[in-house]
Amino acid sequence: MKLNQMFVLVLIVSSATLMAFASEDAVIFLTKEDAKQSKYLDPSITETDLSLKDAETILISENPEVIAKSINGEIIDKDGFGLIWQLSSKTTDGNSIISGINASTGELLFVYDGAKNVQGNDSISKNEALEIAEEYIQSKLTTEKINEVELEKIAYREPAADDLPGTYKISYARVIREIPSLSDGIQLRVNAETGEVSSYRKRWSMNEDEIALIDIEPSIKSEEAVGIIKEFMGKESYIGEEKADTVRVISSTLVWKEDDEDKIHLTWEIQFMDSSFAEDDKYPASAWIDSHSGKMLLFDYVRD
Repeated sequence: MKLNQMFVLVLIVSSATLMAFASEDAVIFLTKEDAKQSKYLDPSITETDLSLKDAETILISENPEVIAKSINGEIIDKDGFGLIWQLSSKTTDGNSIISGINASTGELLFVYDGAKNVQGNDSISKNEALEIAEEYIQSKLTTEKINEVELEKIAYREPAADDLPGTYKISYARVIREIPSLSDGIQLRVNAETGEVSSYRKRWSMNEDEIALIDIEPSIKSEEAVGIIKEFMGKESYIGEEKADTVRVISSTLVWKEDDEDKIHLTWEIQFMDSSFAEDDKYPASAWIDSHSGKMLLFDYVRD
């Protein structure tokens, strides 16, 4: 879709933060923005509980086809993950694998396995892909953490090229005090032909002690939050009151959201359209409003 005009107003939280976990890109942890949020450290002077050799052993146990001599490792202080070993390697088929391993616990935090992005002879159904994803995360999480995630969505994505397979993208949200987190959770990609997991990412950064101090009963009702949106739109010259009066809410959900100072807010996430949107538009506008103060945290309004 070509955009002639793009209006994305960020009032507290940058759009890069929004996309840190929710991005539709296949390999989120390889984006330029992600690199900016990472600090590469000197492994010779950085103390870790897990050595590079230990991290290499974990990578090979996860991916037996990895060529040991091809592994390159860096110690990184990575936003949202902390201190990790980031490993890149090649498989016997010449494909690439990139993974992140917690430098203290040895937990696999993310992996992109190019060796799994191949065509096969079978066709995996959506239900089968879900079963595969659930079995996979059960092998990675403790029982406590498994009980803290809930299925968010599953979507099939067409092959990017004729020689590539289709993919199921499956997202699980981390639920804290019965409210989902906007940033934390798990994303997997399952090869729709072979049923193999080609990528996995787990983000678990929100501070539960901070959240425990926040009242989960919103001071502002969702209808009031919609009023705040309309008032905001009416003051913007490129939108105006005429469009603001036609706002139609698609969804309204309470979520935990961090701002650019990592402060957590109980937030109304509201998706909506106005008269300038087509009825079948797949990309509604969105706004995030603090459910206690009524402050607009983020306003995302993109038009053709």
